[in-house]
This record gives sequence, structure tokens and C-alpha cells, in this order.
Amino acid sequence: MWILVGLLLVRTLHATQNKSLASNPKCQSLTDCPTGYSNCSKVHGINGNRCIRNVTQLCTGGVPNLPFRPCTRMRDCTDALQTYQGWCDYETKLCCGLPADSEDPMTCPDRLTPLYGQEKCTEVEKGMVYSGNSKQKGGLCYKGYSCPPKITNVHDMAFGSMTFRTNVDCLLDRPVGEKYSFMFCHNETGNLWVIGQLNVNGDEVRKHWTQCQLNEDCGKGFVCVKEDLCRYRCYEDPTEVIDYDSIILQVLAMFLLPLIFLASVIFLTVKYLD
Repeated sequence: MWILVGLLLVRTLHATQNKSLASNPKCQSLTDCPTGYSNCSKVHGINGNRCIRNVTQLCTGGVPNLPFRPCTRMRDCTDALQTYQGWCDYETKLCCGLPADSEDPMTCPDRLTPLYGQEKCTEVEKGMVYSGNSKQKGGLCYKGYSCPPKITNVHDMAFGSMTFRTNVDCLLDRPVGEKYSFMFCHNETGNLWVIGQLNVNGDEVRKHWTQCQLNEDCGKGFVCVKEDLCRYRCYEDPTEVIDYDSIILQVLAMFLLPLIFLASVIFLTVKYLD
């Protein structure tokens, strides 16, 4: 049910962004645009060019892909997902990428996850690079955005304790790219997740020695994680929520029902003998 709701929400957001850009004045060139507009460009999914006030303001960071393309997630921006270098801006819902002369990779500290494609953190202190609260448990707030708890340094790589979902899209029928160490493609969300020391239930993540290329190689309840040194191994899916209360009730029922049955038999036997 929740997956269906999510899909409906995605379509609504996509339609809203298209409608917003479609309301801009039509143009053939910049001279057709009213005062205050600085660009006349093609917008993906909309007939005819539209006047744009400020191209750089269409992306929180970086510049918009041309033609302008509304999106709800990264896969909306390209047909070549595995080689795409841009992102779907989480705020503006437009496909964006790095300027040609940019020296800033505009990524999270893992040097992989596009910074402006991630959710914003709350209670961020102005001027502080690492501050704020991430909506995802264990998330690392960097420059106001929720990033994977994984920091790549020159000499080592440190991981957080919790498994973390990124907004980087992936393909279930393709192996996770070699640069995405200790990440896997989620079967339901289609996003790359960073595997942590603990799963979503707070239990230690367990791995198996079975080698793999895809999740389907591991079987139900497992995911194929891209480890370092180009190794892929099966891990128990760290995103599966376990209802411990339900398990305890089932275990108790297994023991109590036979006892209740036995007590009933004894009671009826004694009553019959009397």
C-alpha cells in the first residue's frame, strides 16, 4: 500500500513541476521574453521554449541539464543511469549537474553521493559544516544536507553504525558500480543504500561468504553488497523490519497452547472420573 502511495506522490510532484515551468512565457529567443528573464530554453516534456528568469537559480547547487528536465528522482534525468554524473535537485525537482569549470565535486563526504540530491537536515547552525539533525537515523549532516555516515579520506574509510538510504538510483539487473564500496541496490526503493554495522532493527548486520553479482543471486531476505577490492558478497537485508513483539507472541503461543490443551484434558478427565 505504501509503495502505491509513494508512486502516486511521485507522479503528483512531477506534474506540479511541469505545470510550474509550463506557465512561464513562451519564446523563440531571449528578445521575446519580458524584462527580468535571462534565458530562453527548451524544457523537457513541454512543447516550445520557455523564458527562464535565472538559470542558476533552477538548481540549489550546480547548473540545470539542458534541455531543462523536471524530475522526482535521478532516473528521470537520464536513460544511462550507471554513467550519469548529475542528480535530481531535491528542492527544485530539476535535473542538475556540475558546471564545466567547477572545482567543487558537490558531493557528500563519501565523495560519491550528490549533495544537493539529498534531503535537508533540520536545526542547522549557520556557518557550521557539520551540524543539524538528519531525518534518517545515523545520517551525517554536511553543509545542511543528510549524507551517508561514510567518510572517505586519503588513508582510510570510516563507516557509521546505521544502514543509510541515499537518493542515488540503481538498476536491480546490473551489478552495483565498482566505486560504490559497501553499498547495495534496494529491491523495493531502487536506491543505493550504504550498509552499516547495524540494521534498521539495531541488530548487527550479518554477512555470508556467498559471492554474487545481483540480489537475486543471494535469495530472498538477502542483498548483494559491493565490498572493497571489487568483491561482491551476500548480506542479510539490513532494511527488513523485524516485529519482535509478534515473534514473542508466536513463541509464547507455541508453548502455551499445548499446556492449555493438556490442562483441559486433565480437567475433563478428573471431572469425568468424579
